Amino acid sequence: MSHDAAGAQPSTDDQAPATGPVHGDAPPATADTVLFRERLLPSVGVWIVGALTGGLFGLILVPISVEAGFVVSILMAIGVCVIFAATSSVLEVREGLVRAGSARIEPELLGIPAVLEGEAWTEVMGTGFEPLAFHVTRGWIRRGVRVPVLDREDPTTAWVLSSRHPDQLARALRAAA
Repeated sequence: MSHDAAGAQPSTDDQAPATGPVHGDAPPATADTVLFRERLLPSVGVWIVGALTGGLFGLILVPISVEAGFVVSILMAIGVCVIFAATSSVLEVREGLVRAGSARIEPELLGIPAVLEGEAWTEVMGTGFEPLAFHVTRGWIRRGVRVPVLDREDPTTAWVLSSRHPDQLARALRAAA
């Protein structure tokens, strides 16, 4: 993203508005074009365990009131599921921006992504773990992408990202660069 001499961000009015497809053509790419987006939600098993754990809180009230115990169980189960959804990281690749959780980087500063599945993913997450890499990984997702960071001033060696769709993520990263 370019800055003017005063360091202010360019206004969105300076960008040409995105228009819809004309005679079957693809719309023009803009800085707002999302190439890839994935929310790293928990697996079904994690949702079940979370809901059951939240529901167990209602058992505390059963000796006092079965109805209160039931209501608290339902509310706590829903609460845990809401917390899971609200705190799930998002991976997003746009023209000019890559976002993983709260971190952001320009795609020009990233190298060629490597798709990691099976043994390769196990290696990166185990004996080949890079402490200087930026990780957005989830234990319930056993595949992802490793992208080297090319910025020599950045101490981060790579971005390691869990993804249920690592091939699509890698294609989007290459397209954004």
